[in-house]
Amino acid sequence: MRYSSYLLAGTLLAGFAFAGSPAQATPSGVCPVVGSSTDCGAIITFGPGGAISTVLTGSAPFDGIEDTSIGVVNNSGHSISTIHLVQTTTGTPIFGFDGDGIDTFGVPGNASDTTGYGGSNAFFTNFSSGTSGDVNFITAIASGSSSYFSLEGPASLNFNPTPTPEPATLAILGLGLAGLAAVRRRKR
Repeated sequence: MRYSSYLLAGTLLAGFAFAGSPAQATPSGVCPVVGSSTDCGAIITFGPGGAISTVLTGSAPFDGIEDTSIGVVNNSGHSISTIHLVQTTTGTPIFGFDGDGIDTFGVPGNASDTTGYGGSNAFFTNFSSGTSGDVNFITAIASGSSSYFSLEGPASLNFNPTPTPEPATLAILGLGLAGLAAVRRRKR
């Protein structure tokens, strides 16, 4: 019984852990120059072992009021195709898109993004009440690479980013759980 519990814990950790090379310094220039902004207002860095950090850069909102470019740096060892964001403070809803996103300022958009905030690689789904939603990347961000998008509201609004596991990671988790079921059956 004890062995099965350890095996289950190990399988779950392996299925959701992000392992990779040591964390790298956050690069500047991840976001394009847009309007009043010379760089990202915030940079989210995904590191090894599931480490996530968000750094405010001090760059001005690109619309001169509140809209912010967000950079994503992936040093996790795995590609990232979706990030779930939850706003943790009150104020302007980060998904309360009002039509003046980075695409309005000349950044190339993409056909999947109907908001004008996704730039060339991102689009948004599952956003409700403007305070939580998914940022999806058309081309997954490979480990060692970066991408960007924009949000409504200043970078000072706090939010919690969470990467969504890739299908291959979920497949590994499924195989591990199937193995656990087999071990339990054999013990009976």
